[in-house]
Amino acid sequence: MRIKQTIIVAVVAALLCAAAALSQDKGKVTITNNKFEPKTITVKAGSEVIWENKEGSHTVTADDGSWTSPTLTAGQTYSHKFDKPGKYPFYCTFHGAKGGHNMAGVVNVTR
Repeated sequence: MRIKQTIIVAVVAALLCAAAALSQDKGKVTITNNKFEPKTITVKAGSEVIWENKEGSHTVTADDGSWTSPTLTAGQTYSHKFDKPGKYPFYCTFHGAKGGHNMAGVVNVTR
Protein backbone atom coordinates (compact mmCIF):
# COMPACT_ATOMS: atom_id res chain seq x y z
CA MET A 1 0.00 0.00 0.00
CA ARG A 2 2.84 2.39 0.88
CA ILE A 3 4.54 1.79 -2.48
CA LYS A 4 1.29 2.52 -4.33
CA GLN A 5 0.91 5.86 -2.52
CA THR A 6 4.53 6.79 -3.29
CA ILE A 7 4.04 6.01 -6.98
CA ILE A 8 0.84 8.07 -7.12
CA VAL A 9 2.54 11.03 -5.45
CA ALA A 10 5.49 10.77 -7.87
CA VAL A 11 3.20 10.66 -10.91
CA VAL A 12 1.19 13.68 -9.71
CA ALA A 13 4.40 15.62 -9.04
CA ALA A 14 5.73 14.78 -12.51
CA LEU A 15 2.48 15.93 -14.13
CA LEU A 16 2.53 19.20 -12.21
CA CYS A 17 6.13 19.86 -13.26
CA ALA A 18 5.30 19.11 -16.90
CA ALA A 19 2.29 21.45 -16.79
CA ALA A 20 4.41 24.22 -15.28
CA ALA A 21 7.06 23.78 -17.98
CA LEU A 22 4.46 23.93 -20.73
CA SER A 23 2.85 27.06 -19.34
CA GLN A 24 6.22 28.84 -19.46
CA ASP A 25 6.34 28.27 -23.22
CA LYS A 26 3.27 30.42 -23.82
CA GLY A 27 2.22 33.95 -23.09
CA LYS A 28 -1.30 35.33 -23.32
CA VAL A 29 -2.51 38.78 -24.32
CA THR A 30 -6.19 39.68 -24.09
CA ILE A 31 -7.72 42.13 -26.55
CA THR A 32 -10.55 44.22 -25.07
CA ASN A 33 -12.05 47.65 -25.64
CA ASN A 34 -9.32 48.82 -28.02
CA LYS A 35 -6.39 47.76 -25.83
CA PHE A 36 -3.95 44.89 -25.39
CA GLU A 37 -3.70 43.55 -21.83
CA PRO A 38 -0.95 43.32 -20.81
CA LYS A 39 0.51 46.01 -23.05
CA THR A 40 3.99 44.53 -22.58
CA ILE A 41 4.65 40.82 -22.14
CA THR A 42 7.94 39.01 -21.54
CA VAL A 43 8.53 35.42 -22.67
CA LYS A 44 11.53 33.17 -23.22
CA ALA A 45 12.93 32.50 -26.70
CA GLY A 46 11.03 29.65 -28.34
CA SER A 47 7.76 30.64 -26.67
CA GLU A 48 4.42 31.24 -28.31
CA VAL A 49 2.26 34.26 -27.54
CA ILE A 50 -1.49 33.90 -27.96
CA TRP A 51 -3.71 36.94 -28.45
CA GLU A 52 -7.36 36.36 -27.53
CA ASN A 53 -9.95 38.85 -28.76
CA LYS A 54 -12.81 39.42 -26.34
CA GLU A 55 -14.69 42.12 -28.28
CA GLY A 56 -14.78 44.11 -31.51
CA SER A 57 -12.65 43.58 -34.62
CA HIS A 58 -8.88 43.85 -34.29
CA THR A 59 -5.58 42.74 -35.79
CA VAL A 60 -2.17 42.00 -34.30
CA THR A 61 0.60 43.24 -36.60
CA ALA A 62 4.36 43.49 -36.05
CA ASP A 63 5.73 47.01 -36.46
CA ASP A 64 8.26 45.66 -38.98
CA GLY A 65 5.54 43.79 -40.91
CA SER A 66 7.17 40.37 -40.37
CA TRP A 67 3.91 38.83 -39.07
CA THR A 68 0.25 39.78 -38.91
CA SER A 69 -3.02 38.22 -37.90
CA PRO A 70 -6.17 38.17 -39.96
CA THR A 71 -8.97 40.38 -38.64
CA LEU A 72 -10.03 38.82 -35.33
CA THR A 73 -13.59 39.03 -34.08
CA ALA A 74 -14.79 38.25 -30.55
CA GLY A 75 -13.78 34.76 -29.44
CA GLN A 76 -10.99 34.34 -31.98
CA THR A 77 -7.30 33.92 -31.25
CA TYR A 78 -3.99 34.42 -33.04
CA SER A 79 -0.62 33.03 -32.03
CA HIS A 80 2.97 33.67 -33.02
CA LYS A 81 6.16 31.87 -31.92
CA PHE A 82 9.17 34.01 -30.98
CA ASP A 83 12.43 32.13 -31.55
CA LYS A 84 15.03 34.88 -31.01
CA PRO A 85 15.58 37.22 -28.07
CA GLY A 86 14.62 40.81 -28.78
CA LYS A 87 11.92 43.44 -28.59
CA TYR A 88 8.90 42.94 -30.88
CA PRO A 89 6.49 45.87 -31.00
CA PHE A 90 3.01 45.26 -32.43
CA TYR A 91 -0.22 47.15 -33.03
CA CYS A 92 -3.82 46.86 -34.24
CA THR A 93 -4.12 48.15 -37.81
CA PHE A 94 -7.62 49.52 -37.08
CA HIS A 95 -6.96 51.29 -33.78
CA GLY A 96 -3.21 51.74 -33.40
CA ALA A 97 -0.05 52.55 -35.30
CA LYS A 98 3.61 51.60 -35.51
CA GLY A 99 5.81 53.04 -32.80
CA GLY A 100 3.50 52.28 -29.88
CA HIS A 101 0.70 54.69 -30.77
CA ASN A 102 -2.78 54.05 -29.35
CA MET A 103 -3.66 50.33 -29.53
CA ALA A 104 -0.15 48.86 -29.44
CA GLY A 105 2.10 46.67 -27.34
CA VAL A 106 5.45 44.93 -27.09
CA VAL A 107 6.64 41.34 -26.76
CA ASN A 108 10.00 41.18 -24.97
CA VAL A 109 11.80 37.90 -25.65
CA THR A 110 14.60 36.80 -23.33
CA ARG A 111 17.07 33.90 -23.55
